[in-house]
Amino acid sequence: MENIQQEILKLNEWNTSGRFAEVLAETNTDISLITDDNTEEDVASLYVVRGNALYGLGRFQDALEAYGKAIEIDTFDAQARCNYGSTLYSLGRYVDALNACDAAILTDENFAPSYINVAHCLVALKHEEEALYALQQAFMLAPEDVELGRAVSEMATDLEDFEVALDSYLKLAALPDAPEDVQKSIFDCFMKFKNHPDVSRQDWLKAINQWRDAFPNSPEVMRLSGDLLRSQ
Repeated sequence: MENIQQEILKLNEWNTSGRFAEVLAETNTDISLITDDNTEEDVASLYVVRGNALYGLGRFQDALEAYGKAIEIDTFDAQARCNYGSTLYSLGRYVDALNACDAAILTDENFAPSYINVAHCLVALKHEEEALYALQQAFMLAPEDVELGRAVSEMATDLEDFEVALDSYLKLAALPDAPEDVQKSIFDCFMKFKNHPDVSRQDWLKAINQWRDAFPNSPEVMRLSGDLLRSQ
C-alpha cells in the first residue's frame, strides 16, 4: 500500500471527528492493499486506527481483536497495548486491563496515556493511593496537560495528601492555559488542610508563602492568601 502514513494521519483525523464507520470501511480496503514493502510499525498503526474506530462504535470485542493484531505485528507498539488495556477496562476486566497497561509501560516507559489507564484500573480496584502515583507519573511526562494536572491535584486533595496536592496545583496554575478558577482551587485546598492533623501550622504557613512567591504579581493570589492568613 502506497502512502500508508498519510492514510493513517487522515484516518486518525476521521476518528477524532467521530467518523468511525467511514474509518472502518476505509481500513477494510487498506488492509487488503498491504504489501511486504510496508513496515511492521505502519501496518500495526493501521490496525490501531481500526481498533479506535471499533472502540468508538462500542464494538469492544472487535476492537480488542484489532489491537491484538497490532501487537502481534509490532510487539513494541505501546499505543496498541495501551488501547488494548483501555478496552479491557471498558469491558470491566480491570485486572486484565491493568496487566495490559503495565505491559505498555514496559514497552515504552515515557508514554503518558499508559499511566493514566493504570490509574483508572487502580481506582476501579480500590487502590487509590497507587492510582495517584500513576497519575503523578503521567503528569511528569505530560506537564502541559491541564486536564491531567487538575486530576492529580483533585485526587491528591481527596486523598488528603497536602504536599502532592499543592505541588500539582502550583504546576497547574503556572501553565499558560491554566483554568481560570485554579487559584480559587488552591485556596480551597489550603482551607481543607488548615486544621488537618497531618499538616503542621508551620508547614501550612510555609506553603502559603510558597504560593505567594510563585505568583508575586497576581492580585488574586495576594487577596486569597491574605484571606487565609486572616482566617487563622
